[in-house]
Amino acid sequence: MYNSVIFDMDGVLIDSENFYFERRMKYFDMINVEPASRNMSDYVGKTEESTWEQLVQDESLRVALKKDYAIFREDNQIDLQQALRIEVPEVMQKLKKRDKKIAIASSSKRKDVEEMVQQCGLTSYIDYLISGEELRESKPHPEIYEISAKKLGGKAIAVEDSFVGIESAKAAGLYTVALKQEYDVDQSRADWQIDSLLKLLAMV
Repeated sequence: MYNSVIFDMDGVLIDSENFYFERRMKYFDMINVEPASRNMSDYVGKTEESTWEQLVQDESLRVALKKDYAIFREDNQIDLQQALRIEVPEVMQKLKKRDKKIAIASSSKRKDVEEMVQQCGLTSYIDYLISGEELRESKPHPEIYEISAKKLGGKAIAVEDSFVGIESAKAAGLYTVALKQEYDVDQSRADWQIDSLLKLLAMV
């Protein structure tokens, strides 16, 4: 029996990957610079740093564009409450009623994860939160899940959407559930695929 659940954020708790990808492409179209890739699957599940390394190969140009994009991003924010998957509050509420612990292990910046939790009213459900920017290694390295599982104690499962996230959780030795996505993403390494987070309640 599992006593805790570790959720990824983007693509799992919030339906955000399409928004982030389209926002990046809109920015590059606006400045008339062609990114190194327009394949969404090249970016799903990655840290901001690795995303930018994929977007722009030239380091000096990358540094300059990242600063400019930060301004563009502030003017084009995602609506987190709208992006939150509708079943998330119900799933978390029922998990807590069963005395299960809940963590978020995200490659996003900590302030972005904390902002999502606060704006979406999830603070009271979260026992632990960790961001990839706090670690030496990012997904698919298992560090983020190893630390999360140790903090929660007991037996945990991971809920992911991306190939790199699934690899990270599997490498940490966790049973890994993949939430199916509308876009093409390799989830073949997951132990179980679900089309709704509500299905987690059948096993936790």
